[in-house]
Amino acid sequence: MALGVVVAPVLILLLFAGPVWASDQNLPRICIEDGCMIGTWMKSVRNEWFEAFFGIPFAKPPVGELRFANPVPNDRWAKKQLDATGRFPKPPCVQVDLFTNGIGVEGNEDCLYLNVYRPIPARKNPVTNNATASPKLPTVVYIHGGGYFSGTNSPLILGPEKLMVHPVILVTIAYRVGLLGFFSTGDEAASGNFGLKDQRLALRWVHRNIRIFGGDPRLVTIMGQSAGGSSVQLQMMHLGNEGLFQRAISLSGSALAPWSTPQGNLERLARLQATIAGIKDANTMSTSKLVKALRAIDAKRLASSIAGFTNGSLFPVFVYGPTVEKTTVKDAFLTATPQELWSLGAYLPVPWLTGILPNDGSALSAPFLNLTTRTSGAETSIQLDALLLYIMRGTNNPNAVPLLKERFFSNASSFGGYLTKENIGSLTKLFNEGAFYYPMALSVKQQFQHKKGSSTSSPATYVYKFNYKGQFSYSSFFATGYNSTLSQDFGIVHSDDTIYIFRTPALFPDFQRGSPDAQASQRFTKFLVDFARTGYADELLRSSNARDGFPLAIEFFNKENKQDPLGLRLTYIYDKDILNFWTTIYSS
Repeated sequence: MALGVVVAPVLILLLFAGPVWASDQNLPRICIEDGCMIGTWMKSVRNEWFEAFFGIPFAKPPVGELRFANPVPNDRWAKKQLDATGRFPKPPCVQVDLFTNGIGVEGNEDCLYLNVYRPIPARKNPVTNNATASPKLPTVVYIHGGGYFSGTNSPLILGPEKLMVHPVILVTIAYRVGLLGFFSTGDEAASGNFGLKDQRLALRWVHRNIRIFGGDPRLVTIMGQSAGGSSVQLQMMHLGNEGLFQRAISLSGSALAPWSTPQGNLERLARLQATIAGIKDANTMSTSKLVKALRAIDAKRLASSIAGFTNGSLFPVFVYGPTVEKTTVKDAFLTATPQELWSLGAYLPVPWLTGILPNDGSALSAPFLNLTTRTSGAETSIQLDALLLYIMRGTNNPNAVPLLKERFFSNASSFGGYLTKENIGSLTKLFNEGAFYYPMALSVKQQFQHKKGSSTSSPATYVYKFNYKGQFSYSSFFATGYNSTLSQDFGIVHSDDTIYIFRTPALFPDFQRGSPDAQASQRFTKFLVDFARTGYADELLRSSNARDGFPLAIEFFNKENKQDPLGLRLTYIYDKDILNFWTTIYSS
């Protein structure tokens, strides 16, 4: 969720170590079905050169009649050669980052592009300049987070330099977010899930083209964090993806999480959205006319209308996300809820790695540090009451809020008093359990139940816990508006593991070469790439047994050894009490 941070475009060439080549003849070049392109050179954190191709279109711009419509594959490039050097960075998809101060809109509607990074091929065909003799490499396709309402695949946030010390191809994709990515009328006029369908089309592009980049289309891993991790699980549940990927990694994000649960009355939400956007007669016109009217509104003005759902609250409201489509919709992505599909075992049988961080919930609790400085006790009481019901989206239990108050705030004198700095720990615990641990653990538990009743061997499911604390952390960014005066150390928080996977020059300094954090990054990225290559998480887990129908987890932790700072050990993270409590919350 927190990786929805978007920064102003910066000339990507400024990120590169080494010279900027003056002649296109010195730049890497590759040809695919759509045409030829020139890329550029980058250096890994080990100072090794690799090739980068930025801003490759995989769909037609989703504008005009293609707004609120399934993505359409792009045509062949009109230009003789595509400039994929990154000299002209592609903007993110139109979005409002609700975790920042204010409701500012960024991005562009023409945004469906991807970036490809690959090691320098050992040998090249002198005619086509394409890799021919090198062994085919595994490919990791990364889906960014951002709560379905924001995010970017920019190398300023998702820099490839740490992963590219390993023999792997990395593809980072963009997809529509927020209203433009997940708006739905509940019928064929605008079926929804357009952002997920963008991801699906990008996977089809990878399957069709990755061999030319030196990748093996039979060794593709989809990996995502937060809403990107939830998206990975949703892509597993879309059976039409069979053959497009062979491994899956969900980092701190589950499709069974309440913030990823489809809304109920989509038509009512659509009409409310149209009314907020200023469309007259929004409650009486047909859904097709409603969609036509929304297509006529400027994209950024339309996106900014999300402020109408907040009612003045400073806490981000997750309005748009996955939806259940009618079975009559052409090329539908999701025709039942994720909870229904997963419980039935209706997903692709691929090796899956999923896990959590100790304080993932701080991404949702930290904004209250700012909230309490601006609102009265009565206002916070109303907002937290509504928030708990919203975060528990999908529950039919009329006692949900009282049960939550009793479990997490039994010592509070008043409900409004819960929104205090002293109670941030309780809020973090609530969100840790309900928004991250429970949906992840339920997913894994149900998978093991399916395997137990299966007559055939099933691919392995692995669980991890990232418990390594380094020099940098997203903890300081999570107070609403990134207000440094309200910053607080929440420990190891949501997105902290990504600091060791990607270079993030827009937010954090580089690790000092040879430092404990640099060594931890090298080991963690190797762990992920090894999984992408083999489908195994680690030698430690190959002979381990499940307990209580739940696998032992591999924990990454701090070691008191500067030469070997990242430890790995097996640990038991299953908590029956947490699962029982939240199962009660979601019971009717």
